[in-house]
Amino acid sequence: MKAIEFSDTENMDLLMEIVNLKAKLSGIYNQTGPNSSEYITLSIRLNLLMNKYFEEKAGNIINNEKIYEMQIN
Repeated sequence: MKAIEFSDTENMDLLMEIVNLKAKLSGIYNQTGPNSSEYITLSIRLNLLMNKYFEEKAGNIINNEKIYEMQIN
């Protein structure tokens, strides 16, 4: 039941941006390798987006746990 509740809080825009950026990075890597400035810039951007996603997920889990605990008590 909890998995269903968590899926409602997915940030699909952020996930799609991460997926698209990973695909673009793969293409750049195959063309120029990891030493190009564009690859490095996009890698940093991807890292920031993934951190944002994980922070949102952690916040959602904590909030859902608090709501669940309040319902039990």
